Amino acid sequence: MEQYYSILQQCGMFNGIQPRKYREVLSCLNATVREYPRGAHIVELGEQSHNTGVLLDGTMEEFLYNENGNQISICRFCPGEVFGAELACTGWTTSPVCLRASSDCTVMLLDFSALMSQKTLSCPCRMQVTANLMQDMAQQLLFFNTKVRILAQKRLRDRLKIYLQTLTPDEKGCYSLPYTRTELADFLCVDRSALSRELCRMRDERILDFSGAKIHLLNPTFLYGWN
Repeated sequence: MEQYYSILQQCGMFNGIQPRKYREVLSCLNATVREYPRGAHIVELGEQSHNTGVLLDGTMEEFLYNENGNQISICRFCPGEVFGAELACTGWTTSPVCLRASSDCTVMLLDFSALMSQKTLSCPCRMQVTANLMQDMAQQLLFFNTKVRILAQKRLRDRLKIYLQTLTPDEKGCYSLPYTRTELADFLCVDRSALSRELCRMRDERILDFSGAKIHLLNPTFLYGWN
């Protein structure tokens, strides 16, 4: 497991825990490492899955289906991020979402139910992990609130504006998108061609410019003004 410690140091779940304690924590949580090929489902919709843990390498996407069978993207997981903790903390209820490997993935599966035992109260490391998971889930809740706010917007431009507010630009005012154009359209729940048309209109209006996965904001007032 030691070869993954550098990734775990980037994981919020291990904040405040010294690397020399990682072996003890991973043993408590029955850690195992597993690889998934691109396209493999880690968690199926409606499954009472115990597949929870930390993504070590690759990317995973969380999504669900609407009543017409169309995929609705929820979020993407990157290395060092925790997935599935909310299912474990609710007693392994059936999953309302799907989790799929969007590239070849390596994950560390963890048994978070071990944190629900009485031993947690007497183990400083378990208590720290539990506190860290609570903070991580609070951050996820804020993200989902933002996602609801995005979907509540009728105008595509407003959805894009709120999404850009969640990203951090570089010193030149450029935003690096973690999604392809198609994936971004799925995340915003809009048609890809409509998204492309809107981006072109915003470029013509000198609001922004774009190239590939880069968006350069030309009019900074756009993000926090009314249009």
